[in-house]
Amino acid sequence: MRARNARPDPKREPGARSLEPEVVPRVLAIYEDIERRTRATTEAHAWWPCRRGCGGCCRRLADVPRLTRAEWEVLREGIAALAPESRARVMKGIAELRELSARGALPRHVACPMLERGEGEEGYCLVYAHRPAACRTYGFYARREDNLCCELVLDAIASHDAQHDVVWGNHESVEHALERTSGPARPLTEWAFGPDGVE
Repeated sequence: MRARNARPDPKREPGARSLEPEVVPRVLAIYEDIERRTRATTEAHAWWPCRRGCGGCCRRLADVPRLTRAEWEVLREGIAALAPESRARVMKGIAELRELSARGALPRHVACPMLERGEGEEGYCLVYAHRPAACRTYGFYARREDNLCCELVLDAIASHDAQHDVVWGNHESVEHALERTSGPARPLTEWAFGPDGVE
């Protein structure tokens, strides 16, 4: 079984047979670009609150996460590598989201089904190395109309009087790059229980 934070292996992506061979590696390269930018931000601002173990945004999603086909292939590998009991909990959580979404009954804040609570931690991602781009960019990137971050980030920026020092990533460029590479994004619930779902 792969370790929870092991890097995805593009040669082992489940379902890769139905994708062009170069698609998943291209998405992984996009992920690496995101990581470089987020690392530069945290190195320039040691007080930046987005760190492993926070999980605040993971408990307060605005909707069911959306991701492209290749992103799903990467994430699916991470889910499939979990211990059976953890994988079952994740799939149960995704199934519950699917049911709530079908009934139009999603809560105001959606909790990510891949968020696990650990002893002494507020929460951690079970599939951190395999998480989609939206998870990687949140807290560090912005759209034209707003910053994609929570109040913790905005409060930290204000308390350090750093409004003019932060260089935000361009989230729209990431979305466009993913769509060009891997097609349109779809809800996690559609991927998980579609023909290419977790076996």
